[in-house]
Amino acid sequence: MSHLNQDISILCPLAQARKRLTDFFHEFGNREGDTLKLALHIDFTVPGVEAPLTLGRSVIATIQSHHLAGDMEPRYRVQWAPQTPGPFPLFAGELIVEGASDYNSFRLRLSGDYSPPLGIVGKSFDLLLGKRIAEATTSNLLHRIRDAIEVAFQHDEAAKPRA
Repeated sequence: MSHLNQDISILCPLAQARKRLTDFFHEFGNREGDTLKLALHIDFTVPGVEAPLTLGRSVIATIQSHHLAGDMEPRYRVQWAPQTPGPFPLFAGELIVEGASDYNSFRLRLSGDYSPPLGIVGKSFDLLLGKRIAEATTSNLLHRIRDAIEVAFQHDEAAKPRA
């Protein structure tokens, strides 16, 4: 197992985080009951080859609400796996909303563990490529959520009547 921990700042008040995340999941995901399935496409560069080699994989991220007693902000379970079988890090973790240092933004943290594919060979794969793929997948998911929330928030703010 290897650990991932990334976060991103989102320019939207913390008080709106729950609503904005719910809106994002409804708009961009394939909702199945209380489970959201979100398709991601990950492009990554293979290091150590003479000519630049970029590979792409389609990944399905599964997101479920995971509210714990005492949570003030939303929390979600997150897993992902490749859409078609093959060597790709499988991830399980949490997406957590956190306050920021101001009232105009919040932080979104994705933290969890992934299993490198291919068993014992996977450790070498992880060193060469797997960790890079897992980090790219994490970054892709966080940026996709941030961009959608910020666009929706800015659109709503622009539509408000000005005094």
